[in-house]
Amino acid sequence: METIMYKNYITGQTALTLNLDFAITNNHLANAISWFVDSIPEDVLFGDTAKTGRPAYHPAMMLKILLFAYSRRVFSGRKIALMLEEKLPMMVLAEHQKISYHTINNFRSSDYAN
Repeated sequence: METIMYKNYITGQTALTLNLDFAITNNHLANAISWFVDSIPEDVLFGDTAKTGRPAYHPAMMLKILLFAYSRRVFSGRKIALMLEEKLPMMVLAEHQKISYHTINNFRSSDYAN
């Protein structure tokens, strides 16, 4: 079986960076979305991924940020990218990764989102 490469997305990773998880409460919507997406079986969530090229963002992370943005009635790719820079729950869901609006829009039009 070939290994599929994604960009780093490891929840609970030990690091010397600022931990943002403490800043949102346990009953926050971001935690519920994270739990829901994490409960989806991997064979359902992962589709065919290109074997060459730059590693993709993890589909679970992308789905989490889209669901949270949609719950806040934000649908524009540019506004979602701005939320990733300004909103703490989005930073937590994305593990503080900066994702461009172009990547967000490409993900929405891909087979993962359908």
